[in-house]
Amino acid sequence: MRYFLRALKWILLTGMGVPLSLYFIVLLLNMQDEAPSERSKRNFAQIADNERTLAQNLDNNAYILALGFNVPKDSSPMAEGVKRLHLLQSLGIMDTVNAKQTARFELPELPLEYCLSHDDFLLACKANLEQDKNLKTLLAENRWIIERYQQVLDMGNWQESTHYNVFIQGLTWQHLFSAQKLYLLDIYEKAGTTAPNILAQAIDQDMLFWQKVSANAHILINKMVSNGGMKINMKLGEIIIAQLSQEQQVAAIPQSWQNPMPPQVLSLNNAKLGEWHYFTQIVQATQVVDDATDMVSQAAEFLLLPLMQQQDTANRYADILVGTADMKECPNDLTVDTISQYIYNPMGKFILCSGIPSFQTYQEGLNELEYKRVSLVSRLKQQTPDKASTAQ
Repeated sequence: MRYFLRALKWILLTGMGVPLSLYFIVLLLNMQDEAPSERSKRNFAQIADNERTLAQNLDNNAYILALGFNVPKDSSPMAEGVKRLHLLQSLGIMDTVNAKQTARFELPELPLEYCLSHDDFLLACKANLEQDKNLKTLLAENRWIIERYQQVLDMGNWQESTHYNVFIQGLTWQHLFSAQKLYLLDIYEKAGTTAPNILAQAIDQDMLFWQKVSANAHILINKMVSNGGMKINMKLGEIIIAQLSQEQQVAAIPQSWQNPMPPQVLSLNNAKLGEWHYFTQIVQATQVVDDATDMVSQAAEFLLLPLMQQQDTANRYADILVGTADMKECPNDLTVDTISQYIYNPMGKFILCSGIPSFQTYQEGLNELEYKRVSLVSRLKQQTPDKASTAQ
């Protein structure tokens, strides 16, 4: 029995000693993080430059007004926007805040909330608008929202922050979209008494604003939401133009519809920079043991966190985003080759192979904008008879 217990002791010591020895070997290999790569340095410099430019452009910046756009009629959206920006910049990405929720204006009920999603939206929305007898009253009651939205359109700059916080309110997109629809409905209501070129300029101003948002967006969600603003512009713009006589329709086509979508609108480069910044901030915020979890989870975090190299992970993600490195799949088996590849910064490499999104779907959504623009202009011009044919 004594020999059995001695053998069992050595088996247990060996069983525990081997994995612990391997852990400490891996730990020694992960004692030092990599220095920032040249691409990471450029990213940090671009982010710092963007924040400096933002600090110098608070007054004539539609982004600031958009941050506070949803405040009630008698409040200042610019003052609220500056306050929300400063709060955003003062918080870490995972910081919580107990700030009181700011009052917001109630969204008006619009006569085309559902028809725009129909495949045959032109007929559906036309029928809705023809049946609606309260459009003038709706526009009159919400004239202040239209005027506030006109303020946004009149500002010559959109410079947004790369800061993000998962717990506080960002841009007030729902209220901006509601205001955009009111603005375009107001153009629709005045179309019968307005020159076609004036209609074109009004629709054009709205489209150019959303193109400006898209071209300068550093937050991925802002980039994709601006895509929605351009789609609303083209759909409601077509409804406006469709009620004109055929001779007037070509003159009412906005110039921005006739030009190809600007490369910056179709590019995800700024949004990728913002995603890189977001990713690095999330990684940094999670490099502490969470005291709120149970003891087993805390022990696991304590052992695994040293195997995560923040800067090496950031360097690798920067290369993936620009296409100089491939996004690899996580290994399914444990081989010598796999161990050699993952022995340094194993946690960072596993995060990169399992937890980062592909941008392909987002790029396809942007590319679709150009297709919709071309189809729209072609459709409008085909509906207009050739002058020579008309003369005959």
